[in-house]
Amino acid sequence: MNTGHREMLGWTLPEQERYIRGFADGEGWPAFYRDRSRQGHHRPGYVNSRAIFISNTNKPLLQAVRRMLMGLGIESRLYLDAEPGTRKSTITSWKLAILGRENLLRFQEKVGFSDTKKVKTLKAMLHSYRKHGSESLRRFRR
Repeated sequence: MNTGHREMLGWTLPEQERYIRGFADGEGWPAFYRDRSRQGHHRPGYVNSRAIFISNTNKPLLQAVRRMLMGLGIESRLYLDAEPGTRKSTITSWKLAILGRENLLRFQEKVGFSDTKKVKTLKAMLHSYRKHGSESLRRFRR
């Protein structure tokens, strides 16, 4: 991690939250979709993806953002997204993934998006947990 990225970790929490929000507005997106296929164990119409992704070619920068998220109580994972020559990519890119209801809720509460379309998608994603996930789990546990 270079010196500039280490310096970011010394910012106040409100500064880190604002930075992550701006970075996620530009380089990130809430991924929320339903699968229409009948492959595997999925049934048509059921939620197949709930995540926030942030993609960039600067791995040390994403590592710094990941550490800032950890400081806010938000867990994430860093993945290799594409290497040169794959999916029309000419440079290696990385993807930070925020998964799981609690992490998505913390992201919404502490960081959020400024982009109204992304705000709406994140709200719909979180609402779908109550609609599909939590209710069906409660019925199963009874």
